[in-house]
Amino acid sequence: MNFILDNLLAQKKAVPMIVVMPYGNMPTGTPDPTSLKAAEMYQVFNNELINSVIPFIESNFRVVSNRENRAIGGFSRGGGQTLFAGFANLDKFAWMCSYSAYLTPEVFQKYFSGVSADPTKTNKQLRLLWLGVGNEDFLYKQAKQFIDLLKGEKIEQKNMITTGGHTWMNARHYLTETLQLLFQ
Repeated sequence: MNFILDNLLAQKKAVPMIVVMPYGNMPTGTPDPTSLKAAEMYQVFNNELINSVIPFIESNFRVVSNRENRAIGGFSRGGGQTLFAGFANLDKFAWMCSYSAYLTPEVFQKYFSGVSADPTKTNKQLRLLWLGVGNEDFLYKQAKQFIDLLKGEKIEQKNMITTGGHTWMNARHYLTETLQLLFQ
């Protein structure tokens, strides 16, 4: 992450930003992302992020603490946590980037029916909703279904489907793409 961002900054392809990478493995275990139990784990992460991580950062570092200047992103389970926390906190995040992840239709409808109930409002709140997945990723089918679900709900997004699987090579590629879009 640090090398990718440093190189993009040197090339003037990204704006300076503070990146915080909390440990996302919650004590609730790692439930299958297709289950509603995954949403319970995402909620634990969300609570920790909102109630502990963000207040710590804002009280210890010189940051601009508003939604327009705050992004959330992640790969794999972190991508699911990103989607959950991002949609749960549109008042705190204007930028969301999820790599190789998805929310099930059941989770999306149970927790975020308001997001799709007023897509015009949601689209105004989101400066960027970016989704990426590889066509050989074991989560490709579900991630693609989530992309299609959002399209059907008229939620604007950018997405990138690449070759390859659930790999750090793809995550680095997605990171390089999205860092150039944030806060522009």
